[in-house]
Amino acid sequence: MEKVLNQAEQLAEAILESEEYIKMRIAEQATMRDEAAAALLAEYSQRRSAVETLLTSNDLDHSALAEAGERLETVEKAIDDNPMIQTMREANTAFSDMMQQVNKIIKYVVTGEMEEAQGGCSGSCGSCGGCGGH
Repeated sequence: MEKVLNQAEQLAEAILESEEYIKMRIAEQATMRDEAAAALLAEYSQRRSAVETLLTSNDLDHSALAEAGERLETVEKAIDDNPMIQTMREANTAFSDMMQQVNKIIKYVVTGEMEEAQGGCSGSCGSCGGCGGH
């Protein structure tokens, strides 16, 4: 077990040293230091919480919910248009993609099973009933 734990620690260190992780952390820190981006994220959190509160209310006020939903959409659009937040999202996506690849490799090595690509051929004609070109 000690060997496995040592290897896990080495993997964790490699992840922390990866370009994807470093870019993600830098983008997150830059976004939180940017007053406009940080304010948008805080406002989004507040608006989302307000919508959730209305949704859980025993006496649902549909007009208040519609109004709160519109305010939330306005903030979402502003977030989508903010370059700092866009950069942070892209960096987070790249890191998540890397972690998914790492997990797929571990799963394949441990179980021998490869995850099927969505909409793609798994390589096993038994799963789809036919062989479309391999």
